[in-house]
Amino acid sequence: MAYKSRKVEQLEHSPMKVQILSKKFVKPLIPTPPDLRNYKISFADEVAPTQNVPVILYYPAANGNTTTASLVSESYQLEKSLEHILTRFYPLAGRYMKQSRVIDCNDQGVEYVVSKVNVQLHDLLDKGVEAEELNQLIPCELGAADEVSDPLLAIQVNIFECSGLAVSACFSHRIADGSTMASFICGWATVNQAKSTHGICPSFDAPSFFPGRGLDKIPMNIPRSMKDADFKSATKLFAFNKKAIFTLRAMSHGPRVSSLQLVNAILWKALIGVDRAKHGWSRASFLIQPVNLRGKTNPPLPQHTFGNLWGLATTQVKTGDYMAFQDFADLLGSSVRKYVKDCENVLSNGEDGHKIVIDPYMEFKKTVSNSQVHFCLFSSWCRFPFYEADFGLGKPIWTSVVNLPYKNFVILMDDKKGEGIEAWVHLDAADMPIFEQDSDIIAFATAAATAAKRPPIATDPIQTLLSAATLAEGPAASEGAIEIEGDGASAGGAGGDGGESPLAGAGAEAGGGITIGAGVGHGGCKAGVGDVAVGDGAGMADGDLETADPTNNATSIKMTTLQEAIGERERD
Repeated sequence: MAYKSRKVEQLEHSPMKVQILSKKFVKPLIPTPPDLRNYKISFADEVAPTQNVPVILYYPAANGNTTTASLVSESYQLEKSLEHILTRFYPLAGRYMKQSRVIDCNDQGVEYVVSKVNVQLHDLLDKGVEAEELNQLIPCELGAADEVSDPLLAIQVNIFECSGLAVSACFSHRIADGSTMASFICGWATVNQAKSTHGICPSFDAPSFFPGRGLDKIPMNIPRSMKDADFKSATKLFAFNKKAIFTLRAMSHGPRVSSLQLVNAILWKALIGVDRAKHGWSRASFLIQPVNLRGKTNPPLPQHTFGNLWGLATTQVKTGDYMAFQDFADLLGSSVRKYVKDCENVLSNGEDGHKIVIDPYMEFKKTVSNSQVHFCLFSSWCRFPFYEADFGLGKPIWTSVVNLPYKNFVILMDDKKGEGIEAWVHLDAADMPIFEQDSDIIAFATAAATAAKRPPIATDPIQTLLSAATLAEGPAASEGAIEIEGDGASAGGAGGDGGESPLAGAGAEAGGGITIGAGVGHGGCKAGVGDVAVGDGAGMADGDLETADPTNNATSIKMTTLQEAIGERERD
């Protein structure tokens, strides 16, 4: 099926209207050389779901008010810097060839859309946003995306009336996971702000370590268009603030469990309750959590390794089991700890190492086709540095996803201060009212994406919005450890008292560094296994690490500058 650029579908009940001002394909500044034309995907790329993955970053005008013309000018600058960063991330400008399972790096380009929105940014956030409304701000169709005509990346710059921008990006999951998405966006932001050719340097070595095997993609039954879905989806944001997480931790008396797994325990327990209410009995439940392999293997893969680099931590509850919150928390914590430990051997044990990634996928593929099993997928974007993406407009005041055509699917993200967790829950629309009435969801989560009001931008709207009802603050968790948080890369450098991470107390080793080519060029920043970008002895956390601090129970991880993060010496 030929690719058709998506039309913005205006929602009748929404006052927000989006008008497309321009649409084009942006190509790398320097053509991709012939020797880089065919990029073979890894087996982790092969099994990735057929879907586009969106993210939106919101930026208010620096002085609180500006002209639409100046924001349009900013969109032109973003386009020019996009040309530069695409030279580094050149596969994103190519097209996927299903038959040969390669990316044809033919420089057909990234779709780049500029739109005008008829409301002010703070008005959109003040009134409380429906996830469905946010779909107007993205450039791609949220459906299957493996046709040869489909762009692997599409971007939309939304200009709000004299008040700011929302930059959205849709990545094909065939070639990018959450870590790659964050690396690209932060690299693009660095280039745009500095107006230079330097940026984050991706490594393209993943297919050499995990060569393709002809595996089938994960069977998610994703339609080509949301209109073709056989159910009506509903998406709502449930925010767990710092006090709620402290209370959950006080309720957890077993081995230390990360903040993410505490929240996941509440969500999974509630989703099992929804399934029980629908079927009248407790079916077996199967939870999948993608785990970022970057930083967890021995030797470690570079932080900015391009593509899909994740394994699947699987957790099961048997038919008829009735479990308390504590049981769910212990089960999830144990499952993720074991899988992270296993990941150390992914690169060092040959075929047996690869089976650590492949076997859970095969189990998942078998289970998801069983109609008697309740299946859930939780994807953590916590600690991915989206909030560090400063294009020269300041850091984003909020990041979000949109209404996705999935059910029993949850995306988890940091709140702006890194102290709480925002859970984007995607369900069959008929299930959402049951989920919202779960007693634990009512007690610990704030439904933040519907009727809740956001205060004015100047008062830090997102954090104020996410203040949940006052809860008794439990005792602080034991500090000094590194917490495993699902889907991100590990970072060393923070000493610990053991904790649950195999890296706690060890710090990160920088090996080999990363070579940065002078000026813009392909292959000027190639990093191999053992090359770790670190600054001042501290690793960069992005997805599943929460560094504890004795004076602050939830430490926000600050992304170092390019010069601090990347060693500028050549590999031996």
